[in-house]
Amino acid sequence: MKSIQYIKIGLLAAVLTIQQGCNEDVLIQEPDHVISESLVINSVEKLQDLLNGSYSEISDGSYLGRTLYKRAAVKGTDFRFVKTTFNPRDYEQTEYRYEESSNNNGSAESMWLQCFKAIGNLNLILDNIETAEGNDSERQQIKAQALALRGMIYFDLARTFSYPWIREGASAQGMPLNLSSTETITERSSLGETYEQIITDLTAALNVIEDNTWEQGSTKYMTKSGIHALLARVYLYKQDWENALTYCKEILSVKNEGDLMDISTYIFDDYTTESLFELSITTDNSVGSNGLGAQFDFRDGGQGDVIATQTFVDLLQAYEGDPRAALLLEDKEGTNAAFVKYINRSGGSGLSIHNIPILRLSEIYLIAAEACANGATGGDTQALTYLNTLISKRTTNFQASQATETGEALKARIAEERRRELALEGHAIYDYIRTEKDINRPESDHVNTGVNVNNLNIEATSAKTIYPIPASEIEASQMQQTKGY
Repeated sequence: MKSIQYIKIGLLAAVLTIQQGCNEDVLIQEPDHVISESLVINSVEKLQDLLNGSYSEISDGSYLGRTLYKRAAVKGTDFRFVKTTFNPRDYEQTEYRYEESSNNNGSAESMWLQCFKAIGNLNLILDNIETAEGNDSERQQIKAQALALRGMIYFDLARTFSYPWIREGASAQGMPLNLSSTETITERSSLGETYEQIITDLTAALNVIEDNTWEQGSTKYMTKSGIHALLARVYLYKQDWENALTYCKEILSVKNEGDLMDISTYIFDDYTTESLFELSITTDNSVGSNGLGAQFDFRDGGQGDVIATQTFVDLLQAYEGDPRAALLLEDKEGTNAAFVKYINRSGGSGLSIHNIPILRLSEIYLIAAEACANGATGGDTQALTYLNTLISKRTTNFQASQATETGEALKARIAEERRRELALEGHAIYDYIRTEKDINRPESDHVNTGVNVNNLNIEATSAKTIYPIPASEIEASQMQQTKGY
């Protein structure tokens, strides 16, 4: 494999934050600034600071703080841009219209760089944690969190820049696996190798992570249940239904239906009873009007340039008393199609100071249902139990909305429930392509958007459903471009 040595370490203000890896829009670079290692990596305490900085890097607007969630929404079937005097960014419109190319790739470049920047931080922690001076118990928890976060980032890279497992399985193109702070790998692994590394990181983290405390706010860090939830999600995408169900059961042994939000408690406050892992957003790391909440709510200076389609509005209103329908508020066009899931703590949307949910208990019920419907232990009968447990918490008339389907109809019902429950949480487009379901967007849902009718529908197998490797990366490192670009 081609590898090039590099080190980049920086100190920002008075807070110890280390940024390693990417500069000049590429993974490869020559050293441009080196600070004594003893200053930044010789103690557990300093590596904890770097881990805290890594959480902030993950919450950046170029990754989970906006790009992944917003991209997932507008490339799916349930949200559209609003064409107003304040028009959406051109690069985001590129994604919405499925017009990506290696040189015109929407937010691909910024997300790519941000992810590998965070991976660089985590690699530095993992390369030095065993020799750093300090408390051994703290050392192991830092190591576990760093491994789990690295696994999560590689999973998000794989599902965003690689074709899904259902298409070519393990032989598909995967990601370059950078696992060291002293070298950069530019050769792409196979998707099988990428998933193997993701699972290796997550299971290694499980071996040393402490049990959950479930104290208020504890889920702003990666926990044992958070890792179980990530593994359930990874195995879902890998179509390993039995393992997906196994890790769901690990969570459901400590959290149950009593922890699901219900009609009266369905609100996205910080650390709800459903929280398994969420990113803490404060005034210190908020990206303001560029943050997640401001993208969907125009109040108090929010951009509000993405609203629900009529198809999705109808879907939300199908259940009697569904609290998710209550999240529909006035939008820029004067209708009630702004789906306001995230609200600034002080009210309105302007600063996007709200936590970002990554893993919730409701998703675990839906993963378990899908796994069983696809042949995991319990089959359709158990799938209905998991699905109806969630539905019973989302309607005042469960009898009228209860799922009774079997076979393919049951799988479709589970997919429909994922659209309702996990909207704006980074799943929409991914759920279509990982199951090879074509994206069909009715013309009536996308009026006044400037989108040509020929750009509304796309096959799930199209290259345009995933990001290309940024052209700057290809030019600098000779990395292999994704097939189809």
